[in-house]
Amino acid sequence: MDLKKIFRNDKAVSPVIGVVLMVAITVILAAAIGSSVFGQTPAKSAPQANINAKFSSYTDGVPTAIVIEHLGGDALHWDSAELRLYDVNGIEVTMDETSVSAVLVDEFVVGDVLSIDIDADETIAENSIYNVKIVDTLSNQVICDKELRT
Repeated sequence: MDLKKIFRNDKAVSPVIGVVLMVAITVILAAAIGSSVFGQTPAKSAPQANINAKFSSYTDGVPTAIVIEHLGGDALHWDSAELRLYDVNGIEVTMDETSVSAVLVDEFVVGDVLSIDIDADETIAENSIYNVKIVDTLSNQVICDKELRT
């Protein structure tokens, strides 16, 4: 038996290396796809609530406050939600900071009614349309979007 011939016979080396490389590539791709698919956390959704809003406390025909009522659904936590008021042109109307901080301190549950004063420096026009939005800051989704008329 010639040992030199045995060690020089390398006919099966190329197919074996090819199979090993294909298996390695398949395992790496499966691990990468699996980690990306199973590693994702589900998207956070905003609380679902039925909210009613209206103007109140009129002075000379102009509203000076907004009343918000929770009619049903999930509780809202004001540390992760924002209340916004916009005029017909999309410009935000500021609300009285003292009134907002006094009212929006806890959670807003079914049956709760909040009255928030509009900033005295703001001019609310008669016979105009305004938009009240409550936005969940964690998911950046709108919880409430109501159109109000003065």
